[in-house]
Amino acid sequence: MPAAKKPKPKPKAKAKPRAKRPAAAEPAALKRLNKSLDSAQDSVAALRKDVSKDVSTGARALYRDVQKFVKDAQRDSRKLSRALQRDVERARAAAAPKKRAAPKRAAPKRKSAAKPARKK
Repeated sequence: MPAAKKPKPKPKAKAKPRAKRPAAAEPAALKRLNKSLDSAQDSVAALRKDVSKDVSTGARALYRDVQKFVKDAQRDSRKLSRALQRDVERARAAAAPKKRAAPKRAAPKRKSAAKPARKK
């Protein structure tokens, strides 16, 4: 008679390491703003064809001002996005429960050696 087979022990459930939460999603309003700024940048680039050397110097200067304004707005929008993301991360960290340190145990007190009695 063959030896009885021992049932295989069930594998213990391993604790899955917690993955970090993905970075906070960019707010919808900020996404719309960025999309609008990209569209404005495309429009300014298309306008460049119309602002050729035939127009006055004043019109070219105004074109450059508009182009600079759109680029600055895009840059500031990126800065705002990063600042908002940092603020959300800080708020999330502040709201997270803080781990308490384990209470420190007092070191055992050392008894000094017995002192010899003084003679009078």
